[in-house]
Order: sequence, then C-alpha cells, then structure tokens
Amino acid sequence: MAEKKNKNNKKPVKVPDRKKLVRNQRISIALNDAEMRALQRFFQKYKITNKAKFCREVIMLEVLKRFEADAPSLFDNVKES
Repeated sequence: MAEKKNKNNKKPVKVPDRKKLVRNQRISIALNDAEMRALQRFFQKYKITNKAKFCREVIMLEVLKRFEADAPSLFDNVKES
C-alpha cells in the first residue's frame, strides 16, 4: 500500500494499491419488463450516465447498511430492569 501525507501533517493515509482495486469480478441480474422500464426511467429522470457505477454503489450501500445493522453493539446483552 502506498502512503500519502495528510494535509494537516498527521499520520499518513494508507492508499490501497491500484492493482487491488481493478474490478474483474462480474455479476449478472435479470429484470422483468416493468422493472427495466422503471430503471430506465430513473436513469433518464436523474440523468445517470454511468449505470454500472450507480448499480454498484446502490448494492454496496445496502450491503454495508445491513452489515452495520447486524453487527453486535456494546449494549445488545443488557436487560432492562
């Protein structure tokens, strides 16, 4: 990993190696006609040109939200009196 200096000269920020960020894994989904029309309308309405980026971001946002929701917290085992 490369390191970049932070603007405030604090600890260096670790930047992942570019080779590790290459996207070479593929997934494929199938939509029915109504779903596809809705998606195309959404893209058009919000002027989304990079559809793959949009789908990736939406999927990863949901995955990370669920991971966060499922993670144990400090007070999970505390019983109320």
